[in-house]
Amino acid sequence: MFVFGLLEWVYVVVIQVTHPDWLAMSLSHYDVAPLNWRVDDVGILSFAISMFGFFLWRLETGRKAS
Repeated sequence: MFVFGLLEWVYVVVIQVTHPDWLAMSLSHYDVAPLNWRVDDVGILSFAISMFGFFLWRLETGRKAS
């Protein structure tokens, strides 16, 4: 979750820097959810998913092996 969410967030940031007019467009040309979500909304969601995945990863690696 952490890696894929972070990669998607970086993709949206690169789009924001290079083509800011694409943020209001849908993620794909298909009119089916979740493919018709806006690019900026997907960036916000993927950032939240990557944070959640990072916290889960840190909780799992922080446990001592019995």
